[in-house]
Amino acid sequence: MKKILLCCLALLVVGLVSLGLWIQGGSSKPGNTAKTALDDTPFRTYEAVVPDSPLKLTHFISEANEINVSSSLIVGENEMIVVATQGTKYASERLADEIEKMGKKLTYVYLGHAHLDHSQGARILKDRFPDAKFIAEPKVAALQQLRMTDDDARAVKRFGDNAAVPSLPFEAYDHDVLMLEGREIQLWHDQYGDVGIGHEDEPHTVVYIPDLKALLPNDIAYYRAHMMMGGSTKASRAIWKQQLRDYMKMDLQVVIPGHLPRSQSADMTPSAVLEHSLTYIEAYETALEGSESSDEVIEKMLEKYPGMEHTSALFLGTYMNFVETHRLLFNPRLEKVMSWFPSSFVQWFDHTMWEKKKVTQNLPHDHEHI
Repeated sequence: MKKILLCCLALLVVGLVSLGLWIQGGSSKPGNTAKTALDDTPFRTYEAVVPDSPLKLTHFISEANEINVSSSLIVGENEMIVVATQGTKYASERLADEIEKMGKKLTYVYLGHAHLDHSQGARILKDRFPDAKFIAEPKVAALQQLRMTDDDARAVKRFGDNAAVPSLPFEAYDHDVLMLEGREIQLWHDQYGDVGIGHEDEPHTVVYIPDLKALLPNDIAYYRAHMMMGGSTKASRAIWKQQLRDYMKMDLQVVIPGHLPRSQSADMTPSAVLEHSLTYIEAYETALEGSESSDEVIEKMLEKYPGMEHTSALFLGTYMNFVETHRLLFNPRLEKVMSWFPSSFVQWFDHTMWEKKKVTQNLPHDHEHI
């Protein structure tokens, strides 16, 4: 009898290991993100609107398979500042090339929020421009440092050899202004935007350049791209939408969204960027309130915005909002196995894993903030 039990136990262990290996084999493989044929849409450069100001802004955008990340190069006569890095090694190297072409001293690289697609390439820039300081608002810097290990693992999983790892920690910069050759660049802290794994009030800093009447809201605004709505709540989205309405009242000449297709940048205007962002959030809320499943929300948004890029944000964000943690791995085999279990178990598993992630990926939080 003892031998039979041991044999059964051994078969169970072998079966579980085999099942685990089979599930692991269903994981999505790193995509080919090191393209050689690039979108040739020229990067736009904006001139100062204030007399005698030397400042200019060049808008760098990565490719679609690099999730269309924006970086802003604010350039003076002798020095420059970059707002937001890139999410892959190859995009970061191209950004470094653009910086080098300017022939100016890179003084600061500023991070507006602690998401890896805007911070991961810092290491590449540091290697090329060792005297530059990499800074962020203190809460943003603390979050970015906390998430670096997990961010690096996710980057390798998604981008493979093109992952810009290891991450570089950004230093805390506790001021409301950056100066570039005596010209003021304003930093508006504690703005609301996309969240992801964070809390609903995850900190964002908006950069405003008075000399150019330029607003750099990063992932508070997108253009002709699906937006990351995961982790947001009705209350946080209300604040987010009001911010966009407030921006619309400003006399702006430039608005740089966090993500947009490079091919769409030529006809981008401040009003178009802000209008797209506001109407997308409203459309998403309508879909969310009128749907019973994540798949239904995704279907409605794809139907409303046919052919629009950055769909990964739509899928990831909606899985997050329905707390379908196992679906964030995009592993069909895992989803098949989970379908064998009662829905109550799947919900318990997903919520347990989600709460664990939120604890490990966030700082202690005051839930009464909103």
